[in-house]
Amino acid sequence: MPRLTDRYIFEVVRHLPEGQRGDISEEIAATIDDMIAAELDADTGPAGRIDPTAAEHTVLRRLGDPAQLARRYSGVRQYLVGPDVYPVWSRVLRWLVPVVGTIAAVAGGILYVSTTPVPQLGDLIAQLVTSVSAALLWAFAAWTLVVVIIERTTPEGARSALSRTPTWDPNDLDRPGSGSDTRADAIVSLVMLALLAGVPFIPSTFLYIGHLNGGEPLINPDIPTGWVVSYLILIGVLALVQVWRLARPGRSRGRLALEMATDIVFGVFLTALVLSQQTVLHPDLVPANGDGGPATAIRWALVAAIWVIVVWDQVETLRTFRRHSMNE
Repeated sequence: MPRLTDRYIFEVVRHLPEGQRGDISEEIAATIDDMIAAELDADTGPAGRIDPTAAEHTVLRRLGDPAQLARRYSGVRQYLVGPDVYPVWSRVLRWLVPVVGTIAAVAGGILYVSTTPVPQLGDLIAQLVTSVSAALLWAFAAWTLVVVIIERTTPEGARSALSRTPTWDPNDLDRPGSGSDTRADAIVSLVMLALLAGVPFIPSTFLYIGHLNGGEPLINPDIPTGWVVSYLILIGVLALVQVWRLARPGRSRGRLALEMATDIVFGVFLTALVLSQQTVLHPDLVPANGDGGPATAIRWALVAAIWVIVVWDQVETLRTFRRHSMNE
């Protein structure tokens, strides 16, 4: 066997576990021999038969970097987020970024007006940029870590829980719009609803403003229980709609109308909650100056944030529905 081939095989197998090196060395050697033989048989060229050394160089160049070949043999996943779960990962981020960015902007504004005797616009903008940037980095890292853990703990060959098509069937081809996309959308919505369900219980330390109220919940603990229970019931109803989409994927105008109506009802409920309470945020987070000044600004900032998210949801839902309708 040519010395160059020996060195190539050594460079491949030295990256592999000891127990695999023998079999893989024999396999690679046999493959290279067959490729060199084929190269010699196929290429006579104008100057006669190709030189065996040149054929060996051609074959090794075709096999590529030994380290890359070793990674293919090792079977180790060479990516952070795999193609099977990437669609759900990216769709969640598409929702997570605007929602978390809006919440972080509100929290940053609260922190600034609560701790600054004479607010300045430039300082407020700097505070918002800092808060939003940190929150977006945290959300990106946390969601990516969750996906990586789920994917890495899924047995080899098995479908991940975040896969868009856990049980794809050829009959799905006869049902346009009933496949993987609606399942992915349902999974994304359930993740977002789970986060929203936890809002009443999130401590202020989660948004790095725990020093303002001693780490107590971000939401005012004096809000009547009926409002909190209604909030959780509405989240439950929205979750049931998404579970229905997950169990019976498909798109229709009736389902589109139901999704948009429930989202608007949820937005109206949150608006009524914010406007009917003295403050929905913990009293220690809101400057005690009655209905004027920063307190009013925070209240209307919350209302604006609610409807930014609702409108964003409506636009995304309509755009997705129209895109799939055009493809059917």
